[in-house]
Amino acid sequence: MDYVVTALREHQELAIFLTLALGFFVGRLKVGLFSLGTVVGTLLAGVVIGQLGINVPPIVKAVFFSLFLFTTGYKVGPQFFRGLRTDALPQLGVTVVLCCTCLVTAFVATKLLGYDVGTAAGLLVGAFTESTVIGSAADAINHLDLPAAEKTALVNNIPVAYAVTYLVGAAFIVWFLPNVGPRLMRANLRDEARKLQAETAGVEETGPGVQSAFQNFAVRAYRVTNERLVNKTVAELEALPRDARVFVSRVRHDSSIVEPELDTVICHGDAVAVMARAEALM
Repeated sequence: MDYVVTALREHQELAIFLTLALGFFVGRLKVGLFSLGTVVGTLLAGVVIGQLGINVPPIVKAVFFSLFLFTTGYKVGPQFFRGLRTDALPQLGVTVVLCCTCLVTAFVATKLLGYDVGTAAGLLVGAFTESTVIGSAADAINHLDLPAAEKTALVNNIPVAYAVTYLVGAAFIVWFLPNVGPRLMRANLRDEARKLQAETAGVEETGPGVQSAFQNFAVRAYRVTNERLVNKTVAELEALPRDARVFVSRVRHDSSIVEPELDTVICHGDAVAVMARAEALM
């Protein structure tokens, strides 16, 4: 065990990749329908491995955090500007209320429980479930007029508190958005879902005898003229597609309809009815 700990301390890159591997492993474990997810799994793995006293060089932290910020902006930026085109004001109101709620909650809990600024920052990050706050909080702590050892301890408390509170913060947001968010936006989710269903289905309201034109499976008839398909059995034809399952349901030979068997031979000019998923036939 001492050898492993020494190796991780001397080669911090191994600790980083070990954290990722354990995080993905733990995040994918399921208890019934519940799983932590890769984010929480990685955070918990990082907290555990961090107890071994592994010091990652500051430049590595800065590079990885910069990459994280870049990828987050690359993904969220276009969605943000597209969201400003329509209904931007109600969404902005939801965002302001959510941010203020998280900030006030973290501030009150910190005062009541006597947390230091590092733990308070981690609590705030968990309330927001927004990892970018870690960098902002760490940068603010590093600019404080405190001894270097105390700064390091405070910065190290941020991810620990974040890992513990992330799950609670995520659960709160899952509850807040469908329950409080629609009230702030004065929208009824059931009515909006029905409107979207009507627009997608192409009919205003579904009633008796009305059904969607989309079908999972469809049947198309084809005239066999390709020599590669002639004189093959039904079983051989059905086995040809590699990416989809198809079934020959009917065969017209000359002027008669044949119920095909697996050993039925398809001749030149026969018409075959092929059943498969609609996307495969297209």
